[in-house]
Amino acid sequence: MTEEPIILFIGGSGRSGSTLIDLLLNSHSQIQSVGEVHRLNLYARENNEPCTCGVPVAQCPFWLEVEQEVRQKLAWPKDRNPLQETDIMLVPGSIGKLATLLQKASFIAAPIPMARWINRTFARPHQQAIETAVAWYDAIRKVTKTRVLIDSTKDARRLKLLYLQAPQQFRLLYMIRDGRAVTASKIRREGVSMEYAARDWRQAHRKTLLAQRGIPEQQIIRVHYEQLCTDPESTLKRVCAFLGLTYQPEMLTIKKIEAHNIGGNPMRFRTDEQSIKLDEAWRDQLTPDQLHQFDRVAGPMNRKLGYNDEASNSSA
Repeated sequence: MTEEPIILFIGGSGRSGSTLIDLLLNSHSQIQSVGEVHRLNLYARENNEPCTCGVPVAQCPFWLEVEQEVRQKLAWPKDRNPLQETDIMLVPGSIGKLATLLQKASFIAAPIPMARWINRTFARPHQQAIETAVAWYDAIRKVTKTRVLIDSTKDARRLKLLYLQAPQQFRLLYMIRDGRAVTASKIRREGVSMEYAARDWRQAHRKTLLAQRGIPEQQIIRVHYEQLCTDPESTLKRVCAFLGLTYQPEMLTIKKIEAHNIGGNPMRFRTDEQSIKLDEAWRDQLTPDQLHQFDRVAGPMNRKLGYNDEASNSSA
């Protein structure tokens, strides 16, 4: 079994079960999840933004210990606050339009050395953010004495840049859920139309699939939300084998108060929800017209990802 460190990136769209699998994997003794960690400094600046453990990020003992490790690793002055000041988010506006086009083209078609050169030369702010992020990942693994670090940011640009920065360490867990469930959630939460929700979902997966180009197949695993919920043990065993780890039964327990994830589904704070349950409320929520709109806009992508057209609907 290899002992090399691993960066496991969870890709896909929001509301696809990434927080659930994040928390389950975090129960493994050799895995540390930090959720949507690109928001770390934003959360640390806000006193009311809690870590998943329930303590404000700026006061969380876990993050304060990691901060001290980063301070030493990157030689930060004692009067500075790395937790609040370190920016590891890829801000689109920090690079120009030409740099953005070159970056996207390199993600799809350029060999690794050329893509790295393009990013270093034309998109330096993004390169610096990724280099700093990897330094934080190393510090987290050192503090926790774990081998696998999970970033569940899902952003396709971050996915590819992390691979380019650390191709040997990088692994992708592509989290997939029926697009009808994801769009139903977006409609309910944001009040948008099915047309908008379906296009947004389709675009997220288009970007994720494009970002995977050039990444060896053996470094990618696909996990379907429905499979995770109906057969969590075999799904988690498959993920462990992919990571070169031995499965641990404790992974079937959602230990929310022991987690230190940043961002993610609000379910991470609902400590009364400890069991793994399949949520298919969309089957009753979506109208026949909405289902038709979804199929028109995003049906081909949904089928490509493994879902057929059958859907029971109480209003049909």
